[in-house]
Amino acid sequence: MGFGTYVADRLVPLAAGAVALAFSALVMSVYGLEPAAVGFVCAVLALASVAALVLDWLHRRSFYRRIADALDALDEPYLVTELVDRPGFPEGELFFDALDRESKAMRDRIAAARRSRREYREYVETWVHEIKTPIAAARLVVRNNPSPAMDSVDAELDEIEGYVEQALYYSRGTSLDRDFQIREVVLGDVVRDALRHKARTLIGARVAPVLGELSLTVHADPKWLSFVIGQVLVNAAKYRSEKDGRGSVRIWAERHETGMDAWATRLVIADDGVGIPASDVGRVFDKGFTGENGRRFARSTGMGLYLVRELCRKMGVEVWLESEEGVGTTVCLGFPDMVERA
Repeated sequence: MGFGTYVADRLVPLAAGAVALAFSALVMSVYGLEPAAVGFVCAVLALASVAALVLDWLHRRSFYRRIADALDALDEPYLVTELVDRPGFPEGELFFDALDRESKAMRDRIAAARRSRREYREYVETWVHEIKTPIAAARLVVRNNPSPAMDSVDAELDEIEGYVEQALYYSRGTSLDRDFQIREVVLGDVVRDALRHKARTLIGARVAPVLGELSLTVHADPKWLSFVIGQVLVNAAKYRSEKDGRGSVRIWAERHETGMDAWATRLVIADDGVGIPASDVGRVFDKGFTGENGRRFARSTGMGLYLVRELCRKMGVEVWLESEEGVGTTVCLGFPDMVERA
């Protein structure tokens, strides 16, 4: 609070004080007090009033400045009353008490929202694990009754399982303290795990994986990374080229320098599918965005690449995409080095 603002807020009592001072000077003159004495008394009173005004402003400004600094420093501003002491002037006490009540109410609402979100997440995870039982039973029925119709049912079960897996990782992605562990992993092991889980999808789409150098190690959560790679593989299968009905997806890793004595590992997943229209490339990681390909070639929820971006962000992995319509799409995952190399 600036001094000018403070003075403007107190114009009425200041005007009243000025009138009272003038009246006092008049009374002293009427009673025959020397003009010099009258001027001296008025000057002392005026100086004392100004000093009191300045001191009161400094006292109030200190409190409001602490409030402003605490609000700027906090990621959660509703906790400001935890860092600032209750002031010693009535207006500040009223303001502080009101702010403290709102802070407590906000903390209660946030605690309730977190509890509700935790319960919902636990329900989703329980549901996902429970739904795996009927899916497994349906697969058993399909494999015990081989036929073209059962093959179609099996393909639909693969798609259902993929959506169930998305729901599970979407739920887990809201909390890093559950099923999340960053450790050193070999890219080849994680890539092969993802290929094993998505083998039926790739075979059904007649998309063949071509593996390159994958012996490099990175720091990531292996389950989450396998899911991320699996989502990219599913997209390669969904949006394969329709020219000859066959396609391929090439996967390799490479080291590259990011700065002076700084290196990173890049995992590249490149397909030769239909590619993405240039107008859609910048939005493919947005939540719920399906784009032109999602409407033309396959049923799409717009959640796959969104989950890829979110899980990569939580693991500290950079993800980006390059695509040319009619040529193919390349997805890159960038893993920064977490330890210094000799």
